[in-house]
Amino acid sequence: MDKTKKQAEKLFGLSAEEYEKISELLGREPDSFELGIFSAMWSEHCSYKSSKVYLKTLPTEGGKVLIGPGENAGVVDFGDGDVLVFKMESHNHPSFIEPFQGSATGVGGIMRDIFTMGARPVANLNSLRFGSFSHPRTPYYLSEVVKGIGFYGNCMGVPTVGGEVVFDECYNDNILVNAFTIGIAKKDGIFLSSKCEVGNIVVYVGSATGMDGIHGATMASEEFDLKKNKKRSTVQVGDPFTEKLLLEACLEAMEKKLIVSIQDMGAAGLTSSSFEMADKSGKGMLIDLDAIPLRTAGMAPVEMMLSESQERMLIACEKEKFAELKAVFDKWGLNCVKAGEVIKEKVIKFYYKSKIYKTLDVDVIVNGPEYKRPLKKPQYLNKIKSVKINNYKIPENLNALAVKIITHPNIASKRAVFTQYDYSIGTATIVPPGFSAAVLRANVNSCKGFLLNAGGNSRYTYLDPFTGGALAVTECARNITACGGYPAAITDCLNFASPEDPEVMWQFAYAVEGIKSAAVKLNTPVISGNVSFYNETAKKDGDKTYVSKIYPTPVIGMLGFIDDAGSAVTPFFKDEGDEIYLLGSLKGSLGGSLYMELAYGDFRQKPAGLDLDYEVRLQNCLRSLINKGFLKSAADISEGGIFTALAESAVTNPEKILGFNVNCDIKALGLRIDEFLFSEFEQAFIITMVQKPDGRRKSETAAILKKYGIKSEKIGVVEKGAMKINGIINLKSGKIKEGYYSAV
Repeated sequence: MDKTKKQAEKLFGLSAEEYEKISELLGREPDSFELGIFSAMWSEHCSYKSSKVYLKTLPTEGGKVLIGPGENAGVVDFGDGDVLVFKMESHNHPSFIEPFQGSATGVGGIMRDIFTMGARPVANLNSLRFGSFSHPRTPYYLSEVVKGIGFYGNCMGVPTVGGEVVFDECYNDNILVNAFTIGIAKKDGIFLSSKCEVGNIVVYVGSATGMDGIHGATMASEEFDLKKNKKRSTVQVGDPFTEKLLLEACLEAMEKKLIVSIQDMGAAGLTSSSFEMADKSGKGMLIDLDAIPLRTAGMAPVEMMLSESQERMLIACEKEKFAELKAVFDKWGLNCVKAGEVIKEKVIKFYYKSKIYKTLDVDVIVNGPEYKRPLKKPQYLNKIKSVKINNYKIPENLNALAVKIITHPNIASKRAVFTQYDYSIGTATIVPPGFSAAVLRANVNSCKGFLLNAGGNSRYTYLDPFTGGALAVTECARNITACGGYPAAITDCLNFASPEDPEVMWQFAYAVEGIKSAAVKLNTPVISGNVSFYNETAKKDGDKTYVSKIYPTPVIGMLGFIDDAGSAVTPFFKDEGDEIYLLGSLKGSLGGSLYMELAYGDFRQKPAGLDLDYEVRLQNCLRSLINKGFLKSAADISEGGIFTALAESAVTNPEKILGFNVNCDIKALGLRIDEFLFSEFEQAFIITMVQKPDGRRKSETAAILKKYGIKSEKIGVVEKGAMKINGIINLKSGKIKEGYYSAV
């Protein structure tokens, strides 16, 4: 028994306590087939056993939400009989082991989640985190991940329209690849995994099953060590051309009403798809393992069940419609075989070599453990204090420091990355990557549009998990609002280290609370998402072993609506002479800022807090000004501070090289010059209006500001050729633009 227990822990990732529980439920010790099934379904990746107690607290209803968490993806009402279906998921561990295939199959997997619901994917985004820009392995990971994302998305004909790329040494040993897809469907054309009926045929469609990806869900639920870094057999291999065929075949079968229920074979493959379909439908299944198409002869039953070979689906269909269903998949050159039947008893009976092989209770498998793990405030937080800036001498050359900030890899343009993706196929992209948010129209004949943004700030979450979680939501909302959009709903991807560490669980609990608080205030329900734990690696330093952990990294993917996609406001300055205004308030806190790291070698100070009520008023005010047609540009003040907001607004105009002349009474604001220039945690925007607005525009603007209780001050004017601030910053726009676009 002890040997089997050790095997359960080593190979299957089950704890000794979980092994005992499984033995108790079965009334005997489990065999290798049962251990494989339990390990997959009870893994963190599939069961959310350490996180669901907190995930249950998130707002999931309201607004235009039609379907929230629990299905393959969330669904919101887009009006006129249309719905938008979207979700974000991680593929971190596979991408660290094999970055090209890991990132490619991450894109393929999230797209399957979308078209499984009956929606045609129309856009992808991603959030990518790599190690230090100077780390010797970073160029390799960056290159391979970007190739993998571009390869799969481009081959599928789905544009990649936005995202983020972040470099930090905390990701040296654990890169993060979070993939987001959105699709469009008809409201009456949504398909679910929970509609199986007794007597339905269980149908396997798509690629054959191979040995790739076995134990993938388990691998994604444990930390790395030096040996596990080589686990390439656990990484799936993707084929986007087959997935394109699968997409078209599924959508055709759906249109012909040949499908009752459908589930992607994602993490844990045939195991999760069969047990989850049965559980959600309140039914059971017969599964004939002899019918499963195999790429590798002689695969054992447990290998068939755990394989995560890509481009596969499990379908339930009516018996009399199977022939027609098969004809559709035959036309597209894909496997379509009878693999079983839906039964009333809530068990799955497996047949192998024409005999009953195993019978497992669905509830026992699906209702895994739920842990409320111990929480402990991290010790390092006791050293995180509010910054006392007067203890620091202002650097002599602020111009040089400003150049370092605007050309820092985390600030500078990611054009070298996103130009490897096709971001305009389908002709729906109005605002491409590189600006506040992606803007797309519903179709070529429609003005109606939607906006997408993805991001988060791991350093601020490390310094203050609650505030960092809230900031991830508010920052996405600001970017959507700055275009003139209305934030509508979010998906999340919560990337953390081991949940068995009480300090990590403390970070997780408070980050989720921050997300909840901001989502409630901004009325952006969380309709789908993913948790990725164990983003850490055991390493050796001489005779000592230590654990390299990522910063807590909650990433938010947000959807917004806009009535006229063509009228979306962009963040870059438009014309010389336009007046520059500061909308909102400056706190001047440099805690946690890039400036503190570059100027003084340490960013570990407490960030300023967020006033969520003020945030709502500020965004409503900005949106009202945009809807009136008063603004020519709008950009939020975030990483890099007001200097970066101004500089990016000047250099990102695709047709001109512009500059600005800004003069602001910083003494009246009670700030030092560096606090004014580089503080990041601001609730404010840089906006521009036409020169000398007429009386009506002035009076209506004043009325809007008064209504929401928001201040606005003219601070400068758009000029040509140079960036000037208070006679201290004086930089040539051409050189800044060159550095900004060539740093990454």
